[in-house]
Amino acid sequence: MKFHRRIAGVKVISFDLDDTLYDNVPIMREAETNVQDYIALNYPQTRDWDLEHWRQRRFELMQADARLSSDMTALRLATLQQGFSEAGVEGADRAAEKVMEQFHHHRSNFRVPDAAHSVLTELKQHFKLCAISNGNVNCQRIGIANYFDIVIQPEAELKGKPYPDMFSKALNYYQISPAQMLHIGDHPISDILGAHRAGCHSGWFTGGLGGSHQLTVVPSFSFDDLSQLCNLCELA
Repeated sequence: MKFHRRIAGVKVISFDLDDTLYDNVPIMREAETNVQDYIALNYPQTRDWDLEHWRQRRFELMQADARLSSDMTALRLATLQQGFSEAGVEGADRAAEKVMEQFHHHRSNFRVPDAAHSVLTELKQHFKLCAISNGNVNCQRIGIANYFDIVIQPEAELKGKPYPDMFSKALNYYQISPAQMLHIGDHPISDILGAHRAGCHSGWFTGGLGGSHQLTVVPSFSFDDLSQLCNLCELA
């Protein structure tokens, strides 16, 4: 753990979820494979569209609509609706919703590593904890909901990170100032820049998907192993 800025007075720690508390890459790979099999079986109009085709569609939609880039659920649903409509699937919107039901089932079908449970258990004895995620994992299903006072994810009128909306919701929930909240995450833009814009401290997990070349602001500290976060208890 390497500190880059002084941290004091933290009362709340907010956590990103995907690729911070657990490796989300293999989870998503398996979920997408299962969903692709479901699509191929139930919607033969799209039989020539493989996983890469759907990923490219998502990327293009994300580029066309900045809001979708911070709301993974809305992005996937919009991609399915667009694709099914173009393929001539009857009831494209409802079909997309059915596929999303399959996705949500497989997407949250995993166990969080014991190391993450240990860290959250320790930190909860000293700080209030919440989750702020652009993703769509079900914290109840994966067994970590009990650590958090509130789980904040994008919705209709709530933009995802790096927009300040979800950080502001957490600050309002706890009735604290931005300087009293520390956000932990792996993404240099969504998490570190997002926290900076909201006026919060940030802890950058370097073992996730983001690289140092993506950093546009300096995090309060950086770390490469989740267990190092237990050192924060000394700040309480």
